Amino acid sequence: MTEKPAPKTSNEVFTPIRDLPSAPIIFFEFCPTFGNHSGPINIMLAAGIVMPSAGSGTDVVPVAVAHLRCTAAAAIQLREAIDKALLIGTPVQHPEGKAN
Repeated sequence: MTEKPAPKTSNEVFTPIRDLPSAPIIFFEFCPTFGNHSGPINIMLAAGIVMPSAGSGTDVVPVAVAHLRCTAAAAIQLREAIDKALLIGTPVQHPEGKAN
């Protein structure tokens, strides 16, 4: 019988998340407004949708897709998560000069 490897230890605490399949996926392209109203952070998430115009062309119309509301602590966590996700996608320069 083979032994199972020891679990990895981390300083971060994992919180189990429920209802993962039912959570909405929010796609946005820009944040046209943001604010802080005596504590709660508010950010509007928006995207451009293509709509037919009166002629044979199309217009890109900006629409709100979500209104993000959170505490300052949650906003800091979101910023840290976004920074880490961006870092994952950053090409790594190897000593040989080749990008990863």
